[in-house]
Amino acid sequence: MAEQPSGPTFPVHVDERELAEDLSHASEAGRAAIEPLIQQLKTDGVPAAWLRRCDSEARDGTRLPGCVKIYIPQPAGQWGAVFLGGARRGDPTLFLLAVGNRHPSGPWKPSVYEIAHRRLHRPDRDPAG
Repeated sequence: MAEQPSGPTFPVHVDERELAEDLSHASEAGRAAIEPLIQQLKTDGVPAAWLRRCDSEARDGTRLPGCVKIYIPQPAGQWGAVFLGGARRGDPTLFLLAVGNRHPSGPWKPSVYEIAHRRLHRPDRDPAG
């Protein structure tokens, strides 16, 4: 389990259906790295020190304005999670958009950033989770 640094943390909201979908496409090693960390983040929040800003518009065509990411495992693992900042019950919250491989080896496999882009720009997306 990743040791959380001291400092501020942000609560996390997870859509369990989307998480299950992402995990169903992950390798066994990916699931072993992602599942316990996401459970820890749901309980303890995401340390601000782990957060990295996503590119508003990346070279691969993904657009993730206002999104942040973490690497799994810390500090620079091959998997990642993408979050959208918002509020829940008036409190600042990070909404999990996607988890998965940051840069998959097969071009037919979408990256975590491509999955997050599709979900973020889905017409029926409820920004409040």
